[in-house]
Amino acid sequence: YYYNYLAYSLFAILILGISSVMMVFNDTNLRKRNYCSPVKLRNINFQMILGTFSFAIISWIIMISASFIFYGRFMTTRNGLLMLLNSFIFTLTALSISFLIGNILNSKPAMSAAANVVSLGSCFISGVFVPQELLSKTVLKIASFTPTYWFVKSNNTIGNLTNFNTENLLPIFNNMLIMIAFAAAILMIT
Repeated sequence: YYYNYLAYSLFAILILGISSVMMVFNDTNLRKRNYCSPVKLRNINFQMILGTFSFAIISWIIMISASFIFYGRFMTTRNGLLMLLNSFIFTLTALSISFLIGNILNSKPAMSAAANVVSLGSCFISGVFVPQELLSKTVLKIASFTPTYWFVKSNNTIGNLTNFNTENLLPIFNNMLIMIAFAAAILMIT
């Protein structure tokens, strides 16, 4: 359950943190000053990417460290390591969505609203708060257009996994690839 709920908190933290920074850097006056600086635009963008990536990784490490406290040795089992990998890939996807939102929004109230709507909305329809088994097929079809759905689906599969053969691991890795595809597509849009 911890890793399913991790989707909401991690998503909200990344959206609020990254969009706050992006809102400052997208300020017209600061942007003009950056264009006039001797630092190339490519370097500025690279530093921005490294900064947001660092924030996402630090947030992820803080969030998963609680799971080591709650679950102890389970986190070093195959199931635990797969959940860590799944949550890391979800972090990258949430990072790309946060980067897009940060580039679109330009006010703090809009940023808070977007964080609530995107994180809560995707978590409600994807099975974070209500198990996917209880959601209707129509809701799950709509939820399949969000990376949170694939994250939760992988977590549920990993939680029930006892035999680690290719047949059982393939659906998990396919779900992870779908989340990576979400991240790549959203970054291209940004």
